[in-house]
Amino acid sequence: MQPPETPSILGDPRGDDLALGFLLATAHFHSRQKLNDRLQPFGIEVRHLGVLSALDRHGPTSQRQLSELLDLDKSAMVRIMDELERSGLATRRRAAHDRRAYAIELTGEGRARLHSAQAEASVVGEEIFGWLRPADRERLVGLLAELVARMDRPTEIQSGGS
Repeated sequence: MQPPETPSILGDPRGDDLALGFLLATAHFHSRQKLNDRLQPFGIEVRHLGVLSALDRHGPTSQRQLSELLDLDKSAMVRIMDELERSGLATRRRAAHDRRAYAIELTGEGRARLHSAQAEASVVGEEIFGWLRPADRERLVGLLAELVARMDRPTEIQSGGS
């Protein structure tokens, strides 16, 4: 597949790491903005959707575990939870096994709004990624997963062939 012309303000992303990073950041920005715009009627944003989805999938979870699952720092998690509680979408209660920890769970309203938002997110996902052939999508997912995995490793020189 021949790629369309790419932003060239920083160079050619096929051979320039800075330009490639910029292209990746631009794709992230536009897709996140599009999804945030479409989630607005549900009173949530992408950052809320991740937390609500994790709670729906894993059930009541400690705030620390949620932070780790979603790779969010503690202060970001606290802000998101404050917003979800104010909106009545999640509750934060002292954990029975450790009174210092909080157990987070979805409310009925949180679950209902999440499911509506997930349906809209699927429509947005199709608009963004629907043009990809299944093999291209699989390759993109594999490359992005590998990129994330390598970012979590100690710094080392990476060669393009490994």
